[in-house]
Amino acid sequence: MPSKLNKKNKPASSGPPAWHPDFRNDERLPDMKVVRTAFFVNAVVALIAAGAFLAFFIQEIKLHNLRAQISEWTDQIESNRIPSAAAVRKFKEFQAQEKQLKEAVDFMATDLKASEFLWQLGVILPRDIIIDTIDWRGEIITMRGTVTGAPDEASGFASAFVELLEEDEMFGPLFGSVALTNLAKNPTTGLLAIEIQMTFKEEE
Repeated sequence: MPSKLNKKNKPASSGPPAWHPDFRNDERLPDMKVVRTAFFVNAVVALIAAGAFLAFFIQEIKLHNLRAQISEWTDQIESNRIPSAAAVRKFKEFQAQEKQLKEAVDFMATDLKASEFLWQLGVILPRDIIIDTIDWRGEIITMRGTVTGAPDEASGFASAFVELLEEDEMFGPLFGSVALTNLAKNPTTGLLAIEIQMTFKEEE
């Protein structure tokens, strides 16, 4: 009968028996991988940081160039400011002279001459009305003056003078309208100030 001692289970051998005892502790041995995982993590972080720095550097270069352009444009504007202001002033002077020339041309084109107008105005001007200024601009003549009569009768004198201008044998056919455009008491003199506009008829 075989001995029971020979029936004890022995661990199965996974390979050839070792020629010496194995005293290694696998948990305490260092990681022997060719490329460790931490290396990949550090490389990715470094790439991200380098990309962020490169983007920041490119952005700073763009901002620097933009500031340089703005500074150059500002200097150009400042250098052109004086010549531009002088050109604008010359243009305004030219416009004023052009306006005066046009008024002179329009004045010369009218059938009524200044001497004839003043002569006829002096003939029909009432005693109670004094003409202070006459402004002749193109097709409109503006007369400003004062009524020397009594305050309660001054407005009537002004209206009668307007009718007189409309019915005059010289002025009537030339002017399409004669209007009393202002009637106010002068606080300094206490007299009535008037303004009359006479507009030439349009040529047919």
